[in-house]
Amino acid sequence: MPRLSPLQWLILALFLAFYGFAVFALTRDYYLRNPSQIAATSPPSAQSPHALPQAGQRTWIQGAMQDGGDIIPPAVTETNPVLLNQTADGLFAQKRYAEAIALYQRVLELDPEDIDAHNDLGLALYYAGQPQAALELLKEGTGKRPDFQRIWLTLGFVSARAGDKPGAQEALEKARALGADNSVGQEAARMLGLLQGDQGEP
Repeated sequence: MPRLSPLQWLILALFLAFYGFAVFALTRDYYLRNPSQIAATSPPSAQSPHALPQAGQRTWIQGAMQDGGDIIPPAVTETNPVLLNQTADGLFAQKRYAEAIALYQRVLELDPEDIDAHNDLGLALYYAGQPQAALELLKEGTGKRPDFQRIWLTLGFVSARAGDKPGAQEALEKARALGADNSVGQEAARMLGLLQGDQGEP
């Protein structure tokens, strides 16, 4: 095996780090490319708002979920928001919303500007039967990042389900305006069509 110089090792490490983040982002975007039906129980990407841990990884997390034990060691919850997000997404997919909420909240303690966590926590709060708290958090997120398209779509969905049709229409129009040609914008347009056609709320 050829011996690498320190510079070559550094370049290799940077490439692997970039590749890992690219795989994470592409996996998460899969859920946006496969939106659910508006009348179903979950909006686009609700089944798993982020990428789940890959097969063979984090087996100790999976075992904890199955056994009902501690989800992750306390030291990790203090220092690893990426792992927290992944674990929360797994719990969300299992409809264990209360547990997911606790982890998303911890992510926001570590990084209050994490808009993905705002979006996913808002969705988890809604499914946990706390629509008002969900709306407040989602609106807070849109204030922090008004250019983040997905949170407007989620806000529109939750607003519609909460009976606020004007609020839903406003949020969905904003989501569509931020990118009408991508999957989020297309889903926003479809939801708007149903709202405007009085075919039932999302």
